[in-house]
Amino acid sequence: MARPHCSTLTLTIRKARGAAEIADAAALYVRAGTAAFTWRPAGHFTAEDFVRFAEEEEVWLAFMGNALVGILSLFRADNFIHCLYVAPEAQRLGVGKSLVAYLRNETARPLTLKLDTPNTKAIAFYEATGWTRLVGPDDFGVDLQGVNWARYRFG
Repeated sequence: MARPHCSTLTLTIRKARGAAEIADAAALYVRAGTAAFTWRPAGHFTAEDFVRFAEEEEVWLAFMGNALVGILSLFRADNFIHCLYVAPEAQRLGVGKSLVAYLRNETARPLTLKLDTPNTKAIAFYEATGWTRLVGPDDFGVDLQGVNWARYRFG
């Protein structure tokens, strides 16, 4: 998909419907994740992983027209956003912010997420949109690949 010519296109957000849409979301997860997480090894993002996540998480989709431009997976029991990815060509058009706002309204509870601390673009996005970095002993750490992470809360 080429970058939209204007930022006034209507954005539609809804839950994924069936295996074909989960597969489309998985493909976006791989493409956007690979582009954004340059410190992760090749092959870190796989469609199979996302499909497995979707078995236990709600998957929400953002469309501009018929084009899938964003995905958000939510582990409802903890109101934890596991995945939030926007197609590279649709970034900075409000897709991520709209997905979070929609889910925040839909859940009516605070949301949390974890992010890699090398992901400075994501940190800037979350902090600019009202997320707060948590500082408790379980709110930061190092994953199995040696990458630092931090937990954030919204609401």
